[in-house]
Amino acid sequence: MDQPHVGHLERVAPSSVWKSEASEFLPWLAEPENLRRLGDALRFNLEPVARETQIGQFRADLLCRDRDTGARVVIEAQLGISDHRHLGQILTYARALRTRTVVWLAARFHAEHRDVLAQLNEAGDLGLNCFAVEMDMLKIGASPAAPQYSVVVEPREWPFPIFDRPGDETAGADDAPAGSPQDSPLRARRKRAGMSLRQLAKAAGISTGYLSHIEIGRKPGTPDIWAAIARALNAAGEADGPGAHGA
Repeated sequence: MDQPHVGHLERVAPSSVWKSEASEFLPWLAEPENLRRLGDALRFNLEPVARETQIGQFRADLLCRDRDTGARVVIEAQLGISDHRHLGQILTYARALRTRTVVWLAARFHAEHRDVLAQLNEAGDLGLNCFAVEMDMLKIGASPAAPQYSVVVEPREWPFPIFDRPGDETAGADDAPAGSPQDSPLRARRKRAGMSLRQLAKAAGISTGYLSHIEIGRKPGTPDIWAAIARALNAAGEADGPGAHGA
């Protein structure tokens, strides 16, 4: 009996695929399909905004936007192992670009760098969401190498909607312009009831992040959750609460 032909998965260094981060890797990463695959690993809906944004004597690799909330996400990439310089750069870029969310992409992360990012995520008063993503390049035989992303650091309660205002996760949903993903019937009803996202979530007994996901259509919500939202809105004076299955 003939044996099937089976290939062997091989790991190759990202630096063997791209010789330059700036001139080769970043243009590749900024391509919509490639950025989408990274966004899938992070559970973001990313689109590119700008490459190599000048910040003093440095340049932020890639500034993106989350399509679902409009929040900015800055990505700093390394083809090698994490180092102190890039750690300092992502913090500088987050401050200069007024974004809460930073993604550090590298081939591997030192334990001390993972620990720093985890501590920053714990320090909620800093208003930062820090992600560390390791990138492997895999191939079989002579096939092209393909990226595989592993998120090794993320905020504790991720996923939740990301916004740009430090310390106020309700701002993006409450201030969204008409026609944005947050401009949903449920949001309109909440506003008519005079309730913030945080107030309605507390009254309904759910997290602010979960309620925001429901408002922008990322999560459907269960019948019990919709009933709790309806009761909270009715108690606040909203006559037309959402039905059993939402807006």
